[in-house]
Amino acid sequence: MPTRAEIKAWRSLHRGKGRRKTGCFLAEGRRLVGEMLEWPGRTVAVLHADAAEDEPELQALLARAAARGVRTEAVPEAIVRTLADAATPQPVLAIGEVPAYGWADVGDGTIVLLDGVQDPGNVGVLVRTALALGAAAVIGVGETADPWGPKALRASAGASFRGPVFRTDTGDAVERLAGRGIPIWVAAADAPPLEASPSGPLALALGSEAHGVSALLLAAAARAVSVPLARGVESLNVASAGAILLDRMRTGRPFG
Repeated sequence: MPTRAEIKAWRSLHRGKGRRKTGCFLAEGRRLVGEMLEWPGRTVAVLHADAAEDEPELQALLARAAARGVRTEAVPEAIVRTLADAATPQPVLAIGEVPAYGWADVGDGTIVLLDGVQDPGNVGVLVRTALALGAAAVIGVGETADPWGPKALRASAGASFRGPVFRTDTGDAVERLAGRGIPIWVAAADAPPLEASPSGPLALALGSEAHGVSALLLAAAARAVSVPLARGVESLNVASAGAILLDRMRTGRPFG
């Protein structure tokens, strides 16, 4: 049984302060826990409701955890509800160490910069979409929600475990990209529509729907692009706009 101190520490993982203090994150549900058991990072513990321990899918997850030497604990359902962030929690969750991704892990390809994207659901969807479309990394800057928060992780459907996903400050991102000779393209509602795919690596910056990207990224940008919209439609959700732009950039299909 986890100690009171452990439960208190794991409960704190709902908040950024708790994740920064412990260096850990909380993943909920069968799918995310299953993805964690495939990644190279450290899974600290897998907890499951004791009333559900005869469930075949859960037994398979626990067997995989045991094969990796991961600590597993059966706990009362009340503890699962206490630790879980979801309104209707599944009977299994895991605690993992936040991976120390950085610029050294970023390979060739499009880099997605999320600048001030505060909704964790949008952050998670963009992580999932970007990595599915071959992005080299997803990097949060400004006031972007923590991609390792529980809501963002659920929205990513485990994609966060399959590629470099991390945060830095805007100035560092601009400096690092300039040092690599990688241009920044920003998505902006009033920009010309994207007409052709890039000829080499670049960084696509997506800002908040309310404010767009920061002045620092705008000043550093080589180009601004947009998704053309039908008459009467003011804007797209940032996750939708990002998915469309990334797909068009990857395939080279112009808007017509």
